[in-house]
Amino acid sequence: MVTQELILLPGVERQEHGEDDVELRVGGKTFAHIRGLDRIDIRLPADLKEALIQQGAVSRSPETHDREGWVILRLGSRPSFGNVIRMLQAAYKHISSTL
Repeated sequence: MVTQELILLPGVERQEHGEDDVELRVGGKTFAHIRGLDRIDIRLPADLKEALIQQGAVSRSPETHDREGWVILRLGSRPSFGNVIRMLQAAYKHISSTL
């Protein structure tokens, strides 16, 4: 459902890496990686990344990915679809602006 919403954005490409592993790209750059039903790795601008970590909405990625702006969003049993889409749209805008 999430990927169907984001694929409507200009230039978004979807690449599957197995049954429950999907990568979303724009201009050849990855901005999100959906890993199964309970986790999404998202690449955000530094200010938003740090704010969301402080709020506890996401967790910090391992060091190498952290420097590149990646965070881990754990979906849990009742994720807010609206919040997930807003984060992914922010990631899309961030990566699109670097093209």
